[in-house]
Order: sequence, then structure tokens, then C-alpha cells
Amino acid sequence: MKLVAIAGSPRKKGNSTSLMRHAIEGAQERGATVEIFSARDLKVAGCLACESCKRAADAVCVQKDDMHAVYAAIRGCDALLLASPVYFYGLTSQIKAIVDRCYALMPFEGVPEGEQPVPRIASGIPFYLITTQADGPVFFGLQVYSTIAHGMTWLGMKPAGELIATSLEGPDDWKQRDDLIAAARALVAV
Repeated sequence: MKLVAIAGSPRKKGNSTSLMRHAIEGAQERGATVEIFSARDLKVAGCLACESCKRAADAVCVQKDDMHAVYAAIRGCDALLLASPVYFYGLTSQIKAIVDRCYALMPFEGVPEGEQPVPRIASGIPFYLITTQADGPVFFGLQVYSTIAHGMTWLGMKPAGELIATSLEGPDDWKQRDDLIAAARALVAV
């Protein structure tokens, strides 16, 4: 199984990235291969809403940036893992640009009436989400998960699991939380 993992934190070793690393290690121990992206290191512009990616079944996003490597990885993956701290009650801006640009992976719907839309990725790819937040209640992480689950389902993926890590005030707080480390290691089914 090939897992694509995308870290959304602006911190290299913050809570969400560190828990993502544990999820990756757990998946690798169960036989997965992994391709990792860090949104902080990618040059990905926001979606232009130009609809160029929707003009034909083989159309691609017109922007020439690092998102094309992410597209290729997602097209070739068996599972997708996203990780992000909750910033201002949503994803970080770094990973939000990537998620928004996944619009270009939606099935092509410009087909004759009665025909099925043309998929751009394999149907049913499981996706996982890790969120981290300072607040104790899980509400904000679940709100982010709900939004991402709806969007990824629109692409043809299926929600497979989430880790909503709460009460993490500092960037190293995950180290004191064996419960979160164990949950992360078990998150991705292989």
C-alpha cells in the first residue's frame, strides 16, 4: 500500500507533524510505503477559480507550481493522510491551499447526458486526518474533519479515520501524551 502524507503545519516538529510521523511509522511497520510532503516547503498558490481544470477530461490546473507533484502522488496513492493544527478554527493556510487545489481532481462532469462523470483518481481511496489544537473540546477538530470529509468525498475518496488531538498548548506537548502517540500509530489501516 502506498500512503501519501501531507503535513500542514508551519512548524517542522510541532504537534500535528510529530503525530503524523507516528502514524507513518505505524503504517510502515504494517507494510506501507510512504511519500511525504510538507506544505511549508511547497510553493502552492491558491486556486484561481478559472475552471481550466474542468474544460476536458484530461485538463490539468494551469498553475505551474509544486501542486503538480502532489497531484501525481495522490493519483498514484492507495491512501491519503493529512495533518494540520487548527489555526483560527480551520486548517493552516499552507495546507488549505493544497486542499483547495484538489478541486482539479474532481471527476470530469462535461460528458454527454446519461454518461457517468470521468474519475480523475481511483474511487474509494481512504483518507485520514490528524488535527491538533489547544482547546480541550473536540468540536473544532471535528468541524475541520467534517469540512475535509465532505470535500474528499466529492473527489471520490472515503473517510477512513481521524485523530482529533486536544489540549496541546505548546509545540512539544504531544511528547507527554502516550494516548495520542498510540492512536496515531494505529490510525492508518494497512
